[in-house]
Amino acid sequence: MYCMSVSHKKASVNIRERFAFHENEKTEFIERLMKKEAVTGVVVLCTCNRSEIYVSGTKQAIGELQREAADFKGIRLEELLKYLNIYSGESAIGHLFKVACGFDSMVLGEDEILGQVKNAYEISKDQGAVDYEMNVLFQRAFACAKRIKTDTNLSRTPLSVATLVANEVFRFEKEGGEKNVMVIGMTGKMGNTITKNILSKPGIRVTGTVRSHKSSLTMEVKGDRVKVVDYKDRYQYMNDMDIVISATSGPHYTVTSEELSEQVIPGKKRLFMDVAVPVDMDPEIGEMEGLTLYNIDYFETLSKNNTEIKLKELDRANVIMEEDLDGAIKEVVFHPYIRRMEELKEAFAGKRLDTLLFEVRDHVSSEELKVVLKTLDGLECWIKEG
Repeated sequence: MYCMSVSHKKASVNIRERFAFHENEKTEFIERLMKKEAVTGVVVLCTCNRSEIYVSGTKQAIGELQREAADFKGIRLEELLKYLNIYSGESAIGHLFKVACGFDSMVLGEDEILGQVKNAYEISKDQGAVDYEMNVLFQRAFACAKRIKTDTNLSRTPLSVATLVANEVFRFEKEGGEKNVMVIGMTGKMGNTITKNILSKPGIRVTGTVRSHKSSLTMEVKGDRVKVVDYKDRYQYMNDMDIVISATSGPHYTVTSEELSEQVIPGKKRLFMDVAVPVDMDPEIGEMEGLTLYNIDYFETLSKNNTEIKLKELDRANVIMEEDLDGAIKEVVFHPYIRRMEELKEAFAGKRLDTLLFEVRDHVSSEELKVVLKTLDGLECWIKEG
């Protein structure tokens, strides 16, 4: 198997966009490539961070892939080669496993990529573009990723501030009813991401502030769970809020102790989270009865601690991946010999074991001989135990 990859590791977003394949382009390109005699399998994977094409077939398959990709996208092959990472054989298999398991993602261990790889595989399978080798390797990679997700905390240990903030919202305990959350600066990059994360679970209503009702929303969150209010009217809604998050880039406080105390009834359990630099919220509001205030230092400490946890989990995940990767390679390497069993029996019929071993000794390197003899020792033990 071979893999041609254009990813965040080597290409900017502008370059990645040029190599991206839309859904109809994927099926068209797969059909086009499968007409090549050298190609027996094709999977096209496209995400915001990568465009990768996996092919199986003869040694000429990777060359066919590069030429066809350049022609399909209307790019000179010489230019295409500047941004490519090419993997072949076991390195291609290893790369597939790393991608499916989230090891090659911008956010280590993220598991969204697994669904994207599965979807790419299913598209090819539906087109009859998955051969035996590709089927085994992709299925093995899926099983490995699932095992890592189940047996380690790699994907359950968030690092981004937006995810950590959303997790605090989910953990916040409220007796009955929906949680009311205000996001000050909802249309900014951080506020946008936080809002989307929060709305991924039910039972939460978001009130987002904008500087003007004429502001253009940059996210598709319109609906009965989201309400947009003018920034200058923000205090009018805070008494109804359980959680207030501020993520602006302004130079002034978005929440001051004096104005907040005039608008909210004290004693109600509330969580305020300030993820801005410099800070958005007056530190004195943390002294108000019932109110808990977290600032960016709190989340950066969480992220640092989670990074240490994640690195430990990565060691465990790597052990699992190497084990499953080895099993996948063995299955693919051994498969051709299943069809050759009768042929091999005839070739070795009547041959003495010592004769065969001397032949092996004279035709392999010392390192290869060590492997053969170690395997022979193991085979002797397995037979005795059996």
